Amino acid sequence: MSFSAYKEVIEENDFAMLYVNFSTIIPIRVTEKTLSKKGVEVENIFQTKYGALKVSDLVGKKFGTKVSLSKGYAYVLHPTPELWTKSLPHRTQILYATDIAMVILQLELKPGCVVVESGTG
Repeated sequence: MSFSAYKEVIEENDFAMLYVNFSTIIPIRVTEKTLSKKGVEVENIFQTKYGALKVSDLVGKKFGTKVSLSKGYAYVLHPTPELWTKSLPHRTQILYATDIAMVILQLELKPGCVVVESGTG
């Protein structure tokens, strides 16, 4: 599965993005079996706050399909760079004086230059 080629139907060993809600997008690998924490091969059942999904049931379905969970539903989407980025955890970045000095050096800033900074916090 790559970001550059689009497929219509989900196959075994594909990656798919499980869109549960706006803040919950989860990448899953479509396999029939997975390893448990103890190293034992078990059936691949993915748990969400809206219930369980038997991952092997996704094989043969089209991307974009609405799938039933035991207590709700989700959508199975084709992975894109945007969805992949949204599914990853994002942490704050602390800039130390040495990092800031390198940024100033690379931007060739000097007294009198105007710098616009925008952040989210």
